[in-house]
Amino acid sequence: MPPHEHRESSYYGTTPDDGGQQPFECDYLVIGAGCSGMSFVDTILTENAKATLILVDRNKGPGGHWVHAYPFCKLHQPSCNYGVNSTTLGKNINKKGNERYDTSDRATGQEVVEYYQEVREKFEATGRVRCFFSTEYVKFDNEKGVHAISHRNDSAVSNTGRTADGDGKIIEVKCHRKLVMVATNLQVQSMRKPSFPVHEDVSFVPIHALPESTKSGKFQNYIVFGCGKTGADAIVYLLRQGVDRSNITWIVSRDCWYFVRDNMKDFYPVNKLIMDPMIKGTSVRDTFLGYEANGLLGRLDNPNGDFPEIFKGPVMTLEEINLMRSVENVVRVGRASAVEKDRIVLERGTIDYESDSTLLVDCMAEGNYGLHFPQDLRIYEPGRITLGPLTVVFNASFSAAHIAFLECALDSDDAKNDCCYFIRGATAETVGKLEQLIGSFYLTNKSYEKLMKVPGGLKFLFQSRTNIMSPIHHKGGLPRLMWFVLGPEGGAKIEKILKKKVESKEFSDLDHCFGVETSGTVEKAT
Repeated sequence: MPPHEHRESSYYGTTPDDGGQQPFECDYLVIGAGCSGMSFVDTILTENAKATLILVDRNKGPGGHWVHAYPFCKLHQPSCNYGVNSTTLGKNINKKGNERYDTSDRATGQEVVEYYQEVREKFEATGRVRCFFSTEYVKFDNEKGVHAISHRNDSAVSNTGRTADGDGKIIEVKCHRKLVMVATNLQVQSMRKPSFPVHEDVSFVPIHALPESTKSGKFQNYIVFGCGKTGADAIVYLLRQGVDRSNITWIVSRDCWYFVRDNMKDFYPVNKLIMDPMIKGTSVRDTFLGYEANGLLGRLDNPNGDFPEIFKGPVMTLEEINLMRSVENVVRVGRASAVEKDRIVLERGTIDYESDSTLLVDCMAEGNYGLHFPQDLRIYEPGRITLGPLTVVFNASFSAAHIAFLECALDSDDAKNDCCYFIRGATAETVGKLEQLIGSFYLTNKSYEKLMKVPGGLKFLFQSRTNIMSPIHHKGGLPRLMWFVLGPEGGAKIEKILKKKVESKEFSDLDHCFGVETSGTVEKAT
């Protein structure tokens, strides 16, 4: 790993309360203390023994959107590969102290927030990280050569987590290496207003208010907007609370697919369930029908027989999917455009309801929570790193750690960018298209190929707890992983077949290589 020059600096600077004028100094100024920002900081601390960092977040504490998560929210994925590499989150731990891959071991939202607070304290204990919360990034002052961040007192921070209007203390930061920005701007329902007008007399609430509202006894009927993971959780919650299914209306603007958790209990068979339909299918549609046939994916019953065209990775148990299917009043006439008193206006129709006895529950998401990036995005630029793109499928934690590792392991930004593959050019409207699951695995495999050629990359890949493939999480350890990769199951061979299939355009309904071809890095398919 090439050494970085370390700058001796007055890292802690002079606090504004002291009336001093000297800016704080650091090597990396990281904006965002959610999953990506925390994972990036953690890996930089591990891979660079001298780097100093300043971490800034608009919320009152670390955790990103988890700070605002609804009370019954839990991780989709096992806890063993979420968070940061240096600190365990899972509860299923073997005799060696390693977390097990366990699909039932999923931290609650509150546990995730507490976990990130623990991680924050570890960061600060190193003496190399300083945190500013209830603070937002303002701008770079070219004249002074410093970044400006604005701190508000907690009383000036709105319940959305964003700083309220008003005067705030400006803190100056001199950053010697790079500004690190989290580009996703992920917002859950409680952090934003609905995108359409809602009558002031209507009880229209984010999913976060559902427990309190159901306990109030005020509402007899419920209308749920959205059918992704949040909408599915709302439906399951209502049914488990004893709400009669006839009193639930579900507005499903676009049907989607759900992972079936029951069939994801052992990583290696799951990997085969994922890859086999990709290899055998002649089209993206055939691939998803293969997933449905092998039990990896499920969907709602649709009397029109429409084929779901959206998949963003929600994970439900089969019991939960059957509960969802039990709701008979499912409305499929597009997205809502207005909520009036006693009437909901949708793209292709309306719904009448009794506003006095009905709770309307907002479970909608715009795009895929900001996970869409322009075709020409470069993660590494002079003086800047952009976090957010997933270089590893469905894994923001390891993607950010991966980006931090490359920052320390390689010298040039071009070399670092050449190791990062991710979905490019998607928009809020096209994110979640079925083809992107194939693309995500194809691009992840290419990222892994490059990582394993970087000095220390293979060790980093195998030893990172946030990497779901890491042998530390699975029975049999490294020998079983190597058997899976090189033995009769042929994991490595399957990856090569998928690469050739995508680059040779062998899917009848897929005519591109997910933006890789425009960068000139597609090797001739062999």
